[in-house]
Amino acid sequence: MIKKIIKTTTRSQQAKDDREYWSSRTPEQRLDAVEQLRIEGGNFLYEYPARLQRTISVTRKTSS
Repeated sequence: MIKKIIKTTTRSQQAKDDREYWSSRTPEQRLDAVEQLRIEGGNFLYEYPARLQRTISVTRKTSS
């Protein structure tokens, strides 16, 4: 049987709870969560590639 629980909170308490939760995660877990959100958001909004693309611009300085 599933027990349903409703919890009421304030925005400041929720923010504090979120900070505590993410502080308890390792840096790798935090980066994995960010990557997962980036992929989900990209799939929802746009057709993003699986990884970020690297770009480089080469300019030449002209003498005046």
